[in-house]
Amino acid sequence: MAQYEVTLRDYWRILRRRKGIVVFTAFLLGFFSFLLASVWKPQPLFQATAKVQINFHQNLTGLYLQTIAYNSGDQIETQQTIITSQPVLRRTGTELNLMDWTKTGADSAQVLQDLQRIITTSQEGFTNIITVSAKHPAPERARDMANTLCRVYRDYNHELKNIQAVRHREFVERQRANARTVLAQAEEAVRSYREDSELISLESQASVNLQGITTSEREVQRLRQDLNAITTMVSEMESSGGLSERTMQGNSVRRVGETFMTLSRNLNVQRQQREALLVQLTADHPNVRRVQVKIDQITRDLSGELRHRREAMRLDLNSEEARLLELREQYNLLPSRGLELSRLLREVAMRQEVVTVLEESYQEALIREADKVEEVSVLEWALTPSVPINPHHPLRRAVMGVLLGLVLGVVFAVVAETL
Repeated sequence: MAQYEVTLRDYWRILRRRKGIVVFTAFLLGFFSFLLASVWKPQPLFQATAKVQINFHQNLTGLYLQTIAYNSGDQIETQQTIITSQPVLRRTGTELNLMDWTKTGADSAQVLQDLQRIITTSQEGFTNIITVSAKHPAPERARDMANTLCRVYRDYNHELKNIQAVRHREFVERQRANARTVLAQAEEAVRSYREDSELISLESQASVNLQGITTSEREVQRLRQDLNAITTMVSEMESSGGLSERTMQGNSVRRVGETFMTLSRNLNVQRQQREALLVQLTADHPNVRRVQVKIDQITRDLSGELRHRREAMRLDLNSEEARLLELREQYNLLPSRGLELSRLLREVAMRQEVVTVLEESYQEALIREADKVEEVSVLEWALTPSVPINPHHPLRRAVMGVLLGLVLGVVFAVVAETL
């Protein structure tokens, strides 16, 4: 059987003769490709991307241990795992209201698995920046997921790194409140003791008591002297019926009183008047007797006044001696009261020192808590995506169908020519 070689010219002649098959096949495949692409188009999926930066701020000891145990790559991988961990995703789902419908642990696990499937993380090059991506059919939902996850992760890392400082501050705060209460109780005990014992300070109270004792002793001595003098005057009046000029010269208003001095002056006047009458008259003269009667009455009044004065002075002496005894007892009690007051004051001073130390510790705790370096910072917030990551292009598929149809059309044309 004879064989013929087919040249390009023969193929071109076949295509020209069978061009209807080629065009029909290309049109048919292109049309069906466009139709299927339009009917079975996929659901658009949007992806929102946010970026967080990890700043590793540690002290020298922590940095040394980190250099021995880990490298920066391990740290970034660890942080990526933490981002997609259940605690972070659970908080994210709660803020996005995805956990509202869950009633059992299985429902919660399903939500967390969906979030782990939707959210992806990756390291950007060899930097310390982590890219957080969220995919969702709704562009706003994808944006909210990425931003919420970054914010929750930042707060979670902040709490995790600084929980020790917060616990220390809370402990110092409780101790400071207790110390303030104990200090107030100690100060109240000092105040009550001072009010009950009337003791302000040991030195001042001792000085006041000594001054009171000295004054009281002088008063007792004076009252005793006055009482002895009045007793002598009473005895003299009872024995002689009057007082001598020497006795009267040693008296004072303070000792015998104003009434006695007035009666003494009246007595002297009556005596002078009697002496003047006796110059001209006898002792039995009525005028002389009348004056004598007045002298006798005044003498009795003087004697009664002296007795009354003596009784009053005895009462004053007894009262002053009792006061002196009380002052001496108070002075003798000062050492024990001073010791008790010193003990209470030492207690107050110790409590004040404790409160001062706790106040300083509390301020340091506040500074330590406020001076926290945030390890995670949101470098770039996610924006609302406008283009889906799976765009639908039916014309592109139609063009591909046309090209495939041309190839198949050429094949069909050659096969038809050989039949």
